[in-house]
Amino acid sequence: SVPEERVMLSIAELRAWRTSLPHTESVGFVPTMGALHAGHLSLLDHSRKANDHTVSSIFVNPAQFAPHEDFGKYPRQPARDLELMFANGADRVFVPHQQDMYPGSSFGQTSTQVTKTHVVPDGIDIESEGSARPGFFRGVATVVCKLLNLVQPTRLYLGQKDGLQVIVVRRMVRDLNIPTEVKPCDTVREEDGLAMSSRNVYLSEEQRRAAPSLYKALSAVREAYDAGERSYDALRKVGQAILDSEPVWRTEYLSICNGLEGTEVDALQPVPDENVMVSAAVN
Repeated sequence: SVPEERVMLSIAELRAWRTSLPHTESVGFVPTMGALHAGHLSLLDHSRKANDHTVSSIFVNPAQFAPHEDFGKYPRQPARDLELMFANGADRVFVPHQQDMYPGSSFGQTSTQVTKTHVVPDGIDIESEGSARPGFFRGVATVVCKLLNLVQPTRLYLGQKDGLQVIVVRRMVRDLNIPTEVKPCDTVREEDGLAMSSRNVYLSEEQRRAAPSLYKALSAVREAYDAGERSYDALRKVGQAILDSEPVWRTEYLSICNGLEGTEVDALQPVPDENVMVSAAVN
């Protein structure tokens, strides 16, 4: 059962709840697009243990989807999600309508169709995932900025699975002087290493069999790095060889970047000894 009085469907309800809290009490925030899995629940657990109040949200953000992407078929199961959120530490859940978040927009519109005002993280659209999904990080930064403005949390909890998103949000919070602490949390994985994701339901049986090789490729790069390898090309070859061993996909990108700024490491220089992130995507 879902305690309806703890579900906030409008911005007005959220603001009324937020202003009712004493200024001395902390608020943790876990934003989601729903279709929860154990990774989301771990974020709620982190927040519950560290804050006086935990608020989560369910909002499939159209601004981060390109017109050809899966906005319309993205998994939506709000009743189940609400039960899981309240059973795992959420005190309140914000479930806004699209028209509240993007006034004047209509369901089915995506990307720049939903708003003419954006938060644009300069430079990230030419890097790895940003290059593969133009406009994606603009949509992420815009909705997170809006949610932080509304919730005004003490701490924001994000999964490291989406490493570049964490970098973009952390930069935005820093650059826009938003008084929220960003708390990245460890990726939660299946037993075979596949990162838990709401989109894993899309995988065919053959794709699901191959999927752990993505984690194997990233782990192999990390192991080579930990063993002292600092050549950009050599590290990429280690990971690419494993990705290329699977015939069911093609590699969209394999990135070795600055873990604080998201910019690709200079291939002509040794890879730095700290603050390095490796990421990859296949299709």
